[in-house]
Amino acid sequence: MSSLPASFPARVLIADIDPAFEPLISQWLRDDGLQVLVDAPVPPQRVDLLLVDLPFPRQGASPRLQALARAHPGTPVLALSPTLFAGVAPRGDVARQLGVAAVLPVPITRDGLLAAVHGVLETAA
Repeated sequence: MSSLPASFPARVLIADIDPAFEPLISQWLRDDGLQVLVDAPVPPQRVDLLLVDLPFPRQGASPRLQALARAHPGTPVLALSPTLFAGVAPRGDVARQLGVAAVLPVPITRDGLLAAVHGVLETAA
């Protein structure tokens, strides 16, 4: 997390999320007090979390994910994927193999998403 005072909301950059699902995810995050940036063409300097869709995690990190990670070194990544089984541990082997902070299977619930986001942000703080 950034060294800014706690009064500043965490900034979440959402990238490559299904266009039909992105408004809902964005709203859930905003309702929770987070600042949401969606596929910002020129991402701001301070991003506290990258939330990225990763359709095929077995193929490894996508070029887009790799580019975002290079643009925001040290920023934790939460990868969402419709091809993950519900029993995959968010911070388990799959996350480690991909080099991300956590993974979540899609579809997800609001509570599941927020728990994962807060868990990653707290760990990064």
